[in-house]
Amino acid sequence: MILDRHPTNQIPNSSLEELDSLQERFFLLQRESGRQKIAHIFILEGFASSGKGSILQSLTIRLDPRKFKVHSPYVDQSEDRGYPFLWNFWKVLPRYGEFLFYLNTYYSRLAYLRSQKKISLAEYDHRLLSILNTERILSKDKIIVHKFFFHLSKKEQKKRLEDAKKKKKEWELSAYDKDQGEHYKRYFRIFDSILSSSRTIDSPWIVISSDHKDDTKLLVFEAILESLERTLNYDSKANLQMIQRGMELIP
Repeated sequence: MILDRHPTNQIPNSSLEELDSLQERFFLLQRESGRQKIAHIFILEGFASSGKGSILQSLTIRLDPRKFKVHSPYVDQSEDRGYPFLWNFWKVLPRYGEFLFYLNTYYSRLAYLRSQKKISLAEYDHRLLSILNTERILSKDKIIVHKFFFHLSKKEQKKRLEDAKKKKKEWELSAYDKDQGEHYKRYFRIFDSILSSSRTIDSPWIVISSDHKDDTKLLVFEAILESLERTLNYDSKANLQMIQRGMELIP
């Protein structure tokens, strides 16, 4: 089981004071991706209240807004409108050189439908196969898929959902979020099954513990930077140091 082995005790190599530097390096990698005409899709998946929105904000705050987009459909209200299952996601695919962030993904949709028993096992398998085939095709065509799952313990999720009620922010919670709060064990099993079935060489899952919000932000930055640097053959840290020494002007 993947979720039983999530990196609960992993300590980020960076400190919170280095967040600005990580964001600058991410911008440089966005710029280099544009130069090389390679697109990237970042799938931000995980338990309800795991902080995906806050993580997304940290990731995108320094990026060039002209060269990235975010797609976040309502998982519990998404309808295919007579189109194939992935149509709602195909229509926002990035152009070469752009970034796309999926928040509330096709994996969330599958998890919700399976939890609500609104999908047969045969249809579930068909949709999962469609996802894997699509990700493979995209990865072979200069659109790299990076998949992150933010794990949250049952105790911490319960605390965050209760805090939302106390702060009168329960309106921020979707039916999907509330369903997870009521059926944590069920979603644990569903997510673990989905992650196990959708691990591939082209687009593996990176599971990050989200019980400590600041550590989560640093860990996801480190994982993304490492992956992009390997794909682009570009040392963002060294190039940022060159810029800071005045050897290159940053736009």
